[in-house]
Amino acid sequence: MTNHLLVLGALGFAVLLMSWLPSFSRKTNISYPVILMLIGFGIFYAGIPIAWPDPFWPDDYTMYISELIVVISLMTAGLKIPPVKNLKFWKIPIRLILIAMPLTMVGVYFLGTEILGLSFASAILLAAVLAPTDPVLAAEVQLARPDKQKQKGKLADIPESEFSLTAEAGLNDGFAFPFTFLAVMVIQAGSWENFDLTAWVLDKFLLKIIIGVALGFLISRLTIWLHKKLQSKFNINTNDGLLAFSLAILVYSVTELCHGYGFLGVFIASITLRYSDSLRENYKNKMHNFVDELERLLLVVWIIIFGGSVMNGVLTISAWPGLAFALILLFVIRPVAGILSMAGHKLPIKEKLAISFFGIRGIGSLFYLSWAFVMIGDYEDKALLYSVLGVVIVSSIIIHGLSAPSVFSYMRRQRKE
Repeated sequence: MTNHLLVLGALGFAVLLMSWLPSFSRKTNISYPVILMLIGFGIFYAGIPIAWPDPFWPDDYTMYISELIVVISLMTAGLKIPPVKNLKFWKIPIRLILIAMPLTMVGVYFLGTEILGLSFASAILLAAVLAPTDPVLAAEVQLARPDKQKQKGKLADIPESEFSLTAEAGLNDGFAFPFTFLAVMVIQAGSWENFDLTAWVLDKFLLKIIIGVALGFLISRLTIWLHKKLQSKFNINTNDGLLAFSLAILVYSVTELCHGYGFLGVFIASITLRYSDSLRENYKNKMHNFVDELERLLLVVWIIIFGGSVMNGVLTISAWPGLAFALILLFVIRPVAGILSMAGHKLPIKEKLAISFFGIRGIGSLFYLSWAFVMIGDYEDKALLYSVLGVVIVSSIIIHGLSAPSVFSYMRRQRKE
């Protein structure tokens, strides 16, 4: 009983601090995931009897926890995106998906084989799981919450760098999944020669993406129609932000059961909600704020658990090669890929540099890796890949967490001048 209360007390303490951390972050220019990670280290050293990873949790536990957080975060990200119906504004996010993400994967693949000594299959898997940027740890580089946005719908008033990073993080969590499937299928086939490329292209790439987009749109439109019909015909109304959370879970589950990509479906559903003229703006704001607070609650739990994994030695497995890999990825591969993807675009160079540098890696990558191992089972490079991913996430939290608040505060001041 005492242990149970110690765990509850520690989590309550961390969540209590989280209530003030966003404001504290703005004052100190330190991203709150950095502070949360330090709190997690402190709780670990205090000896709170949480079931700490040693240094890993079972793959399915890791998958389920990260899956839920990413689903909620995708709904949060989509509800931030203002209803701009001019497709030209989506050029940079689409370029980041179609150009920067594949270039990053190629760079990670060669970096994995040369620095980490990974096999062909393991390098493909690492490249796939590190393809998506993270919607969870990236609050400082994304658009402001909807009720803080000004003059919504006018292109000139929307910061393109924040728009691009928010949209990229939402889209690439779905578009990265086919490549994780590719790695898993290659590993299961035993070699590239035995891998069925046609089945991957037609099924895992095309069909599952189409189903994800279609169901995300259709289920959200049906929900909007039901909301409007109940209100107009029966005077039955709701103003609960819970609708966004429940819709995210429903869309994800139904889409996955129907052979689509659930992450992509959730993001499309959130965009559909945000763009709907049938929902009041203050209700959209309430839905966003509800899932945003829920996301931050789960983030506290995740970072505390992740902190225990770090303190129990997960990073030491990959050691210095893992750190070198992480630094080259964050300082060279992603920035170069980002800049190349925006070649020819008229966006100011400062904005391009910010977009290319702040490709944050985090919980989404952890989901993909744990999902892959649930599918594969025992794998010789499992510990090394988890360790490398842990180093990348810690490095991203620290590097981006210490730089993003200052960089984006400066850019916002520059726009006002």
